[in-house]
Amino acid sequence: MKKYFETLEGSWVDMMKKAIESKPLSEEEKGVADLLMNALEEIGAEHYRDEAGNVIGIIRGTEPGPTIMTNGHIDVVPGGNQDAWDALGFSPFVPVVKDGKLYGRGTSDMLSGTMSQFFAFKEVKKAVDNGAKLSGTLVFTAVVNEEPAESMGAIYLCENTLPAHDIKPDYVMLAEPTFGDVYVGQRGKVELVVDVYGKVAHSSAPWQGISAVEKARPVMDAIINNMYKKGVTHDKLGFSAMTITDVEVSPGRMYSCVPDHCSITVDRRYVLPTTIQDTIDEIQDFLDFLASNDPDFKAEVHQRMNVRTGYTGLAMEVAKQHPAWISPIDSPFIQKTFESLRAIGQEPKEGYFVGGTDGSITMGVYNIPTISYSFQLPPMCHQPGEYCIIADEIKEIEGYTKIIFDQMGLDFDGTYE
Repeated sequence: MKKYFETLEGSWVDMMKKAIESKPLSEEEKGVADLLMNALEEIGAEHYRDEAGNVIGIIRGTEPGPTIMTNGHIDVVPGGNQDAWDALGFSPFVPVVKDGKLYGRGTSDMLSGTMSQFFAFKEVKKAVDNGAKLSGTLVFTAVVNEEPAESMGAIYLCENTLPAHDIKPDYVMLAEPTFGDVYVGQRGKVELVVDVYGKVAHSSAPWQGISAVEKARPVMDAIINNMYKKGVTHDKLGFSAMTITDVEVSPGRMYSCVPDHCSITVDRRYVLPTTIQDTIDEIQDFLDFLASNDPDFKAEVHQRMNVRTGYTGLAMEVAKQHPAWISPIDSPFIQKTFESLRAIGQEPKEGYFVGGTDGSITMGVYNIPTISYSFQLPPMCHQPGEYCIIADEIKEIEGYTKIIFDQMGLDFDGTYE
């Protein structure tokens, strides 16, 4: 690692501490957003906050070239059981540096990655201010509301903000945790709801009603047994799976009633070439089969839709989903990313996510070649005692700086001798 980047550790840790202390839960990210807006103002970069609360910074080059966008989310999950943190000697929103590690919620998912992208953005701004000619446009984006697995911030960014500012990214780099490897795809996730209907009656005379729970039993059995089919596998993304994560019955236990509604929540993980519509059709076909053999069976399946209201007050209806995606590994942007990292002594491997990311929007919906690179630790995500290794995050700043310099015509070795 170039000696210069080691000098950034103190300011990076200070910024991370402020971010963690702001307790940026989903829909409550204003503190981190303000922190980044002020930091962008300090370095004199073009910047703005959109209606969703996303923060955007822009450096426009004087020479033709690609539009490269970095992307990180600034929301974190709740701390969870405080006793679990106490047992380790930490608290989720009280950042602590110990033995070269920074402890606190978001240190591995993914405030560290977003801040490292920002520090690389600062290096590019400094180079341009010192007379370097940037080829293309660099866009820093810090988005809200990723953790609920609905990508509200990324959707608003891509549907509204980028078009409004005539920004068309050619390449997107996420900073989700990857152990320092370069991930180029992910398995898909969609949350489905199966509503099974019956006929209410007094529970002292159940024969007078139709129990939605009893009608739901074959549906739940089928889901638990993967619809009685062999799961689809993919050589890169792994295998498909489904499980029941919640069951709600009404009128429910407060009343002496035969239930006339049973709502089954299904977490469905899928791999390409399967689509979200395929996952819906698969269950609907089974429901149609049951209905054809039972005139009292009535059920339907649909995607889970939620209304999220951001810290700015903007409300959006969003589907609980992360579509599957794979970026073209032979993309010149991706190949050059591997080359840049290897040139500074890093050895990234090609990888794929099991969980969801906002790459579902940038690549999955908009077909923009997308990767993720960071030294955050996947096993630490959402865990008590979450931490990152500070020295690795400084390596990440160097890695992003090298990637961007190489992609956009700047002299890395001449700048950092």
